[in-house]
Amino acid sequence: MKGRLGYYEPRFIMRSADPISLRITDLWTFRSLKSNKRYIVEVEGFEKEFYGIKFYWKGVEKSKDRYSLLTNDFEPRIIVRSCIEIMLDYYRKNPFVSFGFVAAPDLEKDIKKKHLNLEKGNRRFLFYKRLMINLFGPETFSQISDTENRIYLMLNNQQLSKGLITIKGLEKRLNQLYQGDFSIAY
Repeated sequence: MKGRLGYYEPRFIMRSADPISLRITDLWTFRSLKSNKRYIVEVEGFEKEFYGIKFYWKGVEKSKDRYSLLTNDFEPRIIVRSCIEIMLDYYRKNPFVSFGFVAAPDLEKDIKKKHLNLEKGNRRFLFYKRLMINLFGPETFSQISDTENRIYLMLNNQQLSKGLITIKGLEKRLNQLYQGDFSIAY
């Protein structure tokens, strides 16, 4: 079904579960009306009510850099807005959910090509942050980030106030799952 925002409405494809990490991954897809490219959105469920969002163009799904590759179609708002529609679907089903994402690193060739020198985060991180702040007010979500590792979290205020989700708990879980050294500033 055609959406009014420049993409076909996202549709759910399948769910898979990883018995080792206890992660559940839902796959969604949508097609851009501008470029006609199909995108895949992975929604990883952690704990009970925390979801990580990742996306890539289907044409690069086998690449290890699939999250970093640029399509040069100049439609980031369309793509990210499609991901937001998926997030809203989860929120409508459960108003206690929280979300997070990691802005994929820029590839060396893209940094040199654009002559970028970003001290904090990268282009994707700064774009996501600006968009999330503009679209979601502080009433529902506390927006928290780790600029160095390009992590952006939208934590449900109801969950935070009841202690059902904690920043330290999320840090610990992220570090366990991804063998990282994430430090989420609040």
